[in-house]
Amino acid sequence: MYTFLLVLALLAAVFGHTVLCLALVNRAHATGIPIRVGKFIYLSLSVIVPGVPILFGYWFWIRAEHLGSPVGFATLPLAATPYLGTCWLAAIAIGIHWFRRNMLEPPPDSLRSERRRILRLLRKPTGYGPEDHDLHFMVRLPGNQTLDLDVSERGIDLPSLPPELDGFSILHLSDLHFTGKVPKSYFEEVVEICNDLAPDLVVVTGDLLDRQECLDWIPDTLGRLRGRYGTYFILGNHDVEVGPQVLRTALKASNLVDLGGQFVELPVGKETLILAGNELPWLPPAADFAKAPPPSSRAGPVRIALSHSPDQLPWAQQNEVDLLLAGHLHGGQIRIPVLGPIVSPSWHGVRYASGLFHSPPTLMHVSRGISGEIPLRLNCRPEVAKITLHTTVARNRLLE
Repeated sequence: MYTFLLVLALLAAVFGHTVLCLALVNRAHATGIPIRVGKFIYLSLSVIVPGVPILFGYWFWIRAEHLGSPVGFATLPLAATPYLGTCWLAAIAIGIHWFRRNMLEPPPDSLRSERRRILRLLRKPTGYGPEDHDLHFMVRLPGNQTLDLDVSERGIDLPSLPPELDGFSILHLSDLHFTGKVPKSYFEEVVEICNDLAPDLVVVTGDLLDRQECLDWIPDTLGRLRGRYGTYFILGNHDVEVGPQVLRTALKASNLVDLGGQFVELPVGKETLILAGNELPWLPPAADFAKAPPPSSRAGPVRIALSHSPDQLPWAQQNEVDLLLAGHLHGGQIRIPVLGPIVSPSWHGVRYASGLFHSPPTLMHVSRGISGEIPLRLNCRPEVAKITLHTTVARNRLLE
């Protein structure tokens, strides 16, 4: 019985140790550090995650047998005890957090409707163009959902929306990550699907390019997106590595509108929408609302903001943004059954990995993105989302 409890306690410690390392990875990547530094931290922790349990195993068993003493905590160096206790506390804390998030938190009441369909892309290899490369070996791995596109159509209630804008639709794209590991034809198919949805507005929330060689893809991909009121974009942390100004120039040449660090007033019929961009912490500054019309709470126009990271939610709340559209976290890319996502580069860990979140006065939609630097997705399909806005006034009229 003692051995069973000992093994159970050690497994809990290993779990807590892994949680602590993942928490460090997530928070480090949420800062403005260069991607190369983030990768170094990630690789270092990839060694530490298995290395520490192996070291503990040495003290518990190999050293105990060498000294001829019973296997137990007494064989552990005294200096290691605080970390062992920290790992147990981490395991308990993450268990409580998981239970509260998955069992106690109700779904957002702002979600009025949702319709989803899964489309398998690149079914016709003959569709590849001359710029395409063969599929990366990871894309071919069994269970990899990199080419399974989740096309979501969500209706959401936005109380501040004027009745005249009821039914206004926004196509939200994020994290395309042009690397060449997934062919250009994949993204061309994605664009065709997006255009078939006939949105009023298209927004792209960063991380578009990982390799300078893929810059020429833009006219045939993002340049062909069609929204009744245009296509707007901001950049993300990966875009910084390939050169923000070069990328902005290419996107503008393909008729996309840059919202990085600024706001614009978009006339929609007799109404106006305020569109704003936030590329922090990588590309300051965020849009300054000081010269903008008053917020909707003071009879001003609805404010819609684009942010690469959902960590900018406090900024959106402070500026009374009605709808914040973000990405960056890829939904975790790998979602473990029951546990869900584990890697999520955010100050909040996996809390905002993907989905719809209501933190008054702001409603936030976080996209799982289209692709990734590493073309591997397990239990976490890429997505495009068409968001149709509804006013609660119009809804109440329907119920009367």
